Amino acid sequence: MNEHLCPSEISQQPRCSRVEIETLSKTIGSNRQLLDVLDAFPGFVLVLNHTRQIIFANQAFLHFLGAASLAEVLGKKPGDALACEHAVQSVLGCGTTVFCSACGAAKATPPLLLHQPENGDAQECRIRQEGSGKSFDFRVQTAPFPGGSDNLYLFYLTDISHEKRRRALERIFFHDVANIANGMVGLSRTLCEKELGGDKKKQFQRVLHRYAHRLSDEVEAQSSLAAAENNDLHLAIQPCATLGLLEEVASFFNTITNEQMSKVEIGADTVDKEFFTDPRLLHRILINMTKNGIEASPREATVRIGCKQDGSDLEFWVHNQGCMPEQVQMQIFQRSFSTKGSGRGLGTYSIKLLGERYLKGRVSFSSSPEEGTTFRFRCPGRMDPPPPSA
Repeated sequence: MNEHLCPSEISQQPRCSRVEIETLSKTIGSNRQLLDVLDAFPGFVLVLNHTRQIIFANQAFLHFLGAASLAEVLGKKPGDALACEHAVQSVLGCGTTVFCSACGAAKATPPLLLHQPENGDAQECRIRQEGSGKSFDFRVQTAPFPGGSDNLYLFYLTDISHEKRRRALERIFFHDVANIANGMVGLSRTLCEKELGGDKKKQFQRVLHRYAHRLSDEVEAQSSLAAAENNDLHLAIQPCATLGLLEEVASFFNTITNEQMSKVEIGADTVDKEFFTDPRLLHRILINMTKNGIEASPREATVRIGCKQDGSDLEFWVHNQGCMPEQVQMQIFQRSFSTKGSGRGLGTYSIKLLGERYLKGRVSFSSSPEEGTTFRFRCPGRMDPPPPSA
């Protein structure tokens, strides 16, 4: 059975000095033929020492970072070089935060490898870059360095972001969209085959209309996410009302067809205020926040949504009674992470992407057994329209 070290044990491994790192780098640099082979790899290849510091990085990795030479990453740990948001926020850097216990890159690299099979390990890791806000999915593989040293390891990083995203989008399409389409087929069949009274027929027609609206909403959601990731999403700043938006969200879920769902209620103390934002994107954020709350709740529970004013800002919130496990909390906003199985994981990621990059707000959450789970989106009370394009 493999034995893994916790982040505190990783942090106890002292970093080698700059002189030690440079000496070791020069030593393996004498094997130019091997390093030329590693440089020819299209993927990212690093050589790490026993404290997980970079001794060598191939040209593909340096080009990905925009680094002019090896000297810019020499001695750094992988998360430090990649500007991982958790590594950057820790004084001790990569491998020393509580989040690192859930990171595939940390699990697959020294000193953890000292407790693993001779051929190393393969993991997946998700990294969100500090500053740029970009998210990456990597497959991490490790192996002993062929130069003969027991303290050096090859560290392979394969960018699988597009693969993970494609799988997630396919899964969402075949799961969510197909479910809605099946409901529409069932309702339309009933309308065609049965003689329904006036009130009953109108009721079925209203539900069918809502199904069509939800199908359109799902397609638009994926289109918006793709445009946002490609920096091709254009804002349309308009006046809108907090209570009106929340009523639309509650109405979206509170239909007679949602017997499998909990009920959505608007908090009694919700502020009703007109403000300026992109209502289409904010509606998408609130839909995803509420959907997460519903999926984390039993069917008889109530999910509450609301909005409060804090100075010039507005804070929208969604609360459910459940509590997220600690491992889930540490990965909740990463693109390919999901509690619903492989191929999911775009909901909370899109909340963060749309809310912070485009609507200039801040997404956060709190979760405990006593208080339940609350997701919050704090946004400016007024956004100025973007300048007209030339």
